[in-house]
Amino acid sequence: MDKKSGVWFWVLLAVIIFVLYCLTMQRPYCQTLDELRLRQPAAEGVTSSTGTPLPVDRPSDAYKSPALFNSDTTEQARDRARTGEPSGGSPAAAAPSWVPNDTVQPILRPDQSIPEPFGYALFANQDNAPSDPYANVVPEEYQLGTGDHLHVAMWGRVDQEFELIIDRSGRVFIPKTGQIMLAGMTVTEAEKAIATRLQAIYSDFELAVTLGQLRTVRVYVFGEVRRPGAYTVGAAATLVDALYQAGGPNERGTLRRVRLVRGDQTTDVDLYDFLLTGHRTSDPRLAAGDVVFVDIAGPRAVARGRVKRPGIYELNGPTTLREFTQLAGGFEVDAYRNRIMIDRLQDTDGRQLLDVDLSGDQEITVTARPETEREANVHRMSGWDVPVLDGDDISVFSMFEARPNLVWLDGWVKHPGAFERVEGMTAGALIDWGEQLKPGAYFPRADLVRADPDGKTQLIAVDLEAVIDDMEDAEIVLHDGDRLTVYARDAVEPSRTVSIVGEVRNPGEYHLYEAMRLSDLVFQAGNMTRRALTQALEVVRKNPDGTTRTLQCNLRDALKYGDLPEDIVLKEGDYVFVRPDPNIGAHRLVHLEGEVQYPGRYSLIRDDETFHDVLQRAGGLTPQAFPAGTVFIREQISEDMQRLNYSQILQNAQPLVEDSTGHVSREELILVNPESMTRIVIDIPEIIRENGGPADIVLRPGDRITIPAIPSGIQVHGSVAAPGTIGYRKNWRVKDYISRAGGTTRSSDADGIRVVMADGQVVECGNKNRRIALGDAIFVPTRIKKSSDWLKTLTQTVSIVGGVATTVLVVQSLGN
Repeated sequence: MDKKSGVWFWVLLAVIIFVLYCLTMQRPYCQTLDELRLRQPAAEGVTSSTGTPLPVDRPSDAYKSPALFNSDTTEQARDRARTGEPSGGSPAAAAPSWVPNDTVQPILRPDQSIPEPFGYALFANQDNAPSDPYANVVPEEYQLGTGDHLHVAMWGRVDQEFELIIDRSGRVFIPKTGQIMLAGMTVTEAEKAIATRLQAIYSDFELAVTLGQLRTVRVYVFGEVRRPGAYTVGAAATLVDALYQAGGPNERGTLRRVRLVRGDQTTDVDLYDFLLTGHRTSDPRLAAGDVVFVDIAGPRAVARGRVKRPGIYELNGPTTLREFTQLAGGFEVDAYRNRIMIDRLQDTDGRQLLDVDLSGDQEITVTARPETEREANVHRMSGWDVPVLDGDDISVFSMFEARPNLVWLDGWVKHPGAFERVEGMTAGALIDWGEQLKPGAYFPRADLVRADPDGKTQLIAVDLEAVIDDMEDAEIVLHDGDRLTVYARDAVEPSRTVSIVGEVRNPGEYHLYEAMRLSDLVFQAGNMTRRALTQALEVVRKNPDGTTRTLQCNLRDALKYGDLPEDIVLKEGDYVFVRPDPNIGAHRLVHLEGEVQYPGRYSLIRDDETFHDVLQRAGGLTPQAFPAGTVFIREQISEDMQRLNYSQILQNAQPLVEDSTGHVSREELILVNPESMTRIVIDIPEIIRENGGPADIVLRPGDRITIPAIPSGIQVHGSVAAPGTIGYRKNWRVKDYISRAGGTTRSSDADGIRVVMADGQVVECGNKNRRIALGDAIFVPTRIKKSSDWLKTLTQTVSIVGGVATTVLVVQSLGN
């Protein structure tokens, strides 16, 4: 090769390497661009190929408020917290901002969850409340006004009914009576006024006045409510009813300074009075044009733990700890009053923790919020008079639950549990000197676990039998917290058992009872079977020195004559063998089916009974019998092959094959299924013709012989045009039946034709001139073709040749 060709070769090789490098770097480069796009904020206009903003990976978001990741707004989260509905985000989103989350300095609180604001649950189910709660029941103090409907009924000497409507002047018109002023009256007062007027005209009558349809008024609800606006309510509606219609206050709304504006008058309503006492005086009735204004909530504090009504409470002016505790319903009976923990905000920055002792009325030093950063408001006051400030988180813990004067009794006793320990109480007194023990208790030992003051525990063994006998040396004085455990005998002592096997209905292991005899064990095992040898039972017993001995027992005589010495008293670990009686054998059955006079199961009379003998007992063959096709199945062959491990022996005889990688495996050339080896091929026609003879076979229990009926034709299977059954023709040959089946196909293997004879023999029939007997079957196999991919072989050859040529070219270039 000349020098110019060598230069072009190196140039071409450089171009190929560059192209391969570009193809290799293209995918990682695109992946790097995708990663950079994923890290760009969506607000900067970066979008995916579909036009949607790509997600933003901002680790700093993990340190932001949980509310940022909540699918609900803060107001919705609070609504769900009050109504009990599941929230789509973190529960912390519903907490007020001033409630501590203990992420900087974890503080143990009686309840880590955030209590619900008090009173807001009143408006949680306002959607299920009726639009007019006074549609059926009207308060007695209700004052009539313009638009109210009255139903007047009279009976007695005069029967009349009137439907009256109060007009704008506050009057109603009654025929023959005239107008009556009813506005401002109650229903009872209106009934008296109408009766007085009608008595001037009528006499001897009864009168009933009822209120029909109520008038409606228009009111306005504004401020911090969920649905502000104008509402039409019944004339009997109150301020709370209007708030119901408006959805109640939102998370910023107050319940302690709800403003009711009526004309030039303004009234502040504290709904806590209504919520805490139920007095309707704190729930004024509305009039037309009233304005209900819910202001922003004032200072709030949290009460949690062992108070009767935990929650977030709004403070109305200066509030002491006593007053705040009353808002929360007071302390629970198990509240620990020696330490009330107040987590308080400071005006400057940070928090402070204040512990208040309410067990007595002693004075304590209280540090209020500093007026400035350097001045502190320090004074002494009673614990109940400690002021509760905005943002206080007040925790009331429970009492210490440990009881100092207890001892415990566990285990196999009648009344386990905790008991009071009195001074000088002993273990015997705890178990009431045995009266507490259940039957079957283990007396040699019980366990006493005692905790030392330093926290270590020790285990003390207690002799219950000595304790019950009131032995001074065995008695133990109990300490606070001692735990005495009594065990059952079956739980600590090994189970005493005996075993029985052989000719019994339920062989196995049984519990050994006191003075248990051999007959008792046999009875528990379901008694002996009919094949049992009752006069020669064997009991194998282990001696103390480790040796064994065998005891013989004639249980039949023991049970018949009451010979008790023969009925052996069993000991622990005895093994009883019930042998079968060799003179009593089970029925040895064979199955003879098909075309015989009396098909069914037959019991073998002799050990050398043959097929011909049983066939004669069955009445011989029927006229339709086809003895040449008899199927003789002996299941014992499969059992013998499995017992001899024939499959494993055959597998070990298979040749070993080593592949190109050096891996050695065994090639399975012969597959044997023991289940398919159970058929025995015998010449039944010769046995019948010779009345037994040398071809006859001795039967074994479980043999199954089936003599079929005369077949209808010859079966042709395999690679022929029309496989099926063809009627039998005498002197026809293999080729005749194949021709009648449409002939062989192109893929058939004419040299591998097989004939399956009626008795089960398989004969290779390369010659198609073989005659076919009735009951035979013809099988034409398919030729095995060796496929070869010439195109693939050619491609590989070209690649190899090209590689060799390239190598030669490179070597020559290097040589030049």
